[in-house]
Amino acid sequence: MKSLVNKPTFMPSVLTGALLTALSGQAIADDKEEVVAMERMVVTASLTQHSELTAPASVSVITAEDIAKMPVKDISEAVRSATGVSVLSSTAYGRNTIRIRGLDSKHTLVLINGRRINSQDALIRGNDFDLSSIPLTAIQRIEVVRGPVSSLYGSEAMGGVVNVILKSPTEELSGSVGLEYESILEGDGGDGLKGHAYASGTLTENVEGSIIVESSARDPWRTDTNPDFDALEQKDTTNVFGELAWQLTEEQRLIADVIYTNDEREADWVHPRSGPQTNTQDSTRWNYGLTHEGAWDTVDSQVRLYGENMQLDDASTAYTNGAADVELQNNTLDFKLSGLWRDSHEWVFGGEYRTSELKNSRDVPSGDIDNYQGAVFVQGEFDLDKLALTLGGRQDFHEVYGSHFSPRAYAVYSFTDEFVLKGGAGGGFRAPGMMESSDQVRVISCGNRCWLTGNEDLKPEESESYEAGLAYESTSMGLGLMHYYTDLKNKIERDLTQVVGMDGPMPIFTYQNIGKAEIKGIELEGWYDVTDSINLKGNYTYTDAKDKSTGDTLTQTPEHLANLDVNWEVFDSFTTFARVNYIGEQVITNQSRENVTVDGYTLVGLGVAYDFQQLNLKAGLNNIFDVELDDEDDYYGYSEKGRSAYVSATYLF
Repeated sequence: MKSLVNKPTFMPSVLTGALLTALSGQAIADDKEEVVAMERMVVTASLTQHSELTAPASVSVITAEDIAKMPVKDISEAVRSATGVSVLSSTAYGRNTIRIRGLDSKHTLVLINGRRINSQDALIRGNDFDLSSIPLTAIQRIEVVRGPVSSLYGSEAMGGVVNVILKSPTEELSGSVGLEYESILEGDGGDGLKGHAYASGTLTENVEGSIIVESSARDPWRTDTNPDFDALEQKDTTNVFGELAWQLTEEQRLIADVIYTNDEREADWVHPRSGPQTNTQDSTRWNYGLTHEGAWDTVDSQVRLYGENMQLDDASTAYTNGAADVELQNNTLDFKLSGLWRDSHEWVFGGEYRTSELKNSRDVPSGDIDNYQGAVFVQGEFDLDKLALTLGGRQDFHEVYGSHFSPRAYAVYSFTDEFVLKGGAGGGFRAPGMMESSDQVRVISCGNRCWLTGNEDLKPEESESYEAGLAYESTSMGLGLMHYYTDLKNKIERDLTQVVGMDGPMPIFTYQNIGKAEIKGIELEGWYDVTDSINLKGNYTYTDAKDKSTGDTLTQTPEHLANLDVNWEVFDSFTTFARVNYIGEQVITNQSRENVTVDGYTLVGLGVAYDFQQLNLKAGLNNIFDVELDDEDDYYGYSEKGRSAYVSATYLF
């Protein structure tokens, strides 16, 4: 069986001039001494191993070390500095969403070890529970693929994929315990405390296991400008992750894993139409799976059976029709076969079958909704000397909307081992959710003045995407430039122009495929080792996102995004770092339901880390200039956490 190899990262350029200089110097000089590339292998883009430089997609990697620098609370905060990624709140009380290349968060697919997690149908508004369901201590790395990968993963993989890869059990006994405290220095409240413990090792001769327990609690936070309502909700989360890996033979392995999550939230907030509200939600979630991996004479195989159960108590005074008891059950069986053809060309063939069942005592009064779906996919990677060509496609079959085919073609041309030209085209899609496509649904909306029901005639949202660019990597620097374009059609939106029924005095509306959008942009990214102890890495994204029907700019899509990290290893056991995040001008829907343009803003963080034998200590400041969006004249509809200080201690054994 193949193993993942971890090596330092590639991140392309910040300045086009630097890219051209590098290409004319180090990269083209064939008579130079051969460079041993410091590359890190990725698997999400093609289900096969590639370096970030040669992967048939645009890929960023966030390591466990990157996550440990800052007091990260969920997956969205972990990927915030990745190229092309926009992390903004979907609620007034601080629930984040992940958007890639200007597409909505519904078009970002989140995976754990390549397995889909999706509780979107359990809560159609403000649902960030997927992002909190993964214990951060368990993460080995996160791979972010920008652009559609529906040819491998199916629905939702239109804007990109966030694949959270967890730590595998180790042979040697190892572990850690740690504690982290953060305090918001401005406003009222917001203190947070997180504890975690990890242990891994060999249990018997052929069985290795690991367990991780992580628990965090955060008080609600209110700004000085708006002291009566929560800018960040109260949040208490407990995650437990366990895994057993049994080496059956030299060629076969069986893996069992489980994740338990309890997530409790409460917030006092203001609805723009119905006034002050209190939101209370309590969710319990189980993710579990069984995986068999085999390495045969000419074929590698993987078969997985996994499930996801989420139970949610949803109570909010904003709903005049009461609280809801929600249960969502997803079950999936999938397989993958891979091998070589003529010793140099790789192929992958796979399929999946998935069932879903939703119960919602408030929004599905007639009972429950269930559906089934299946898919098959195939991909070939052809090694043609300097040209690597990837071709693939996936056929999805769904009980409600029928079938959909997602093609993909990608080429990587290597001028040298360090300099490539890459680009491709692909189709993406998002299937209608159960709450959007079932006429059994009845959700209160319009500020308690109308009802929403599902539409069984909805078609999948579809996209065509293209990208092309250059990338360079040496032992001391990485540079890159990428242009992308996406054409989106059949976007599912509420249609408030046609009444489909009446319930007493309140009209009933539904969803239609009425949205069209065009999104194009440029990504620049790079890293540079200034000295043996000082490293810079950063990225810039320009996005032009328009509604094709109206010509208006899409909301919550910043025109400019930029991130910069500076790391300085002062001496062997003492390091410092600084991080800058710039979120540019964007269009926001204000309290009067009007689209307005708001200014950009910059967040700055500083930190230090000290290793004393087996003890790791960290401290730092986030948002050191105390940018609070409700201090501005513009209405953003969400808040950034005020200036905060944090300390943490972790003991390794």
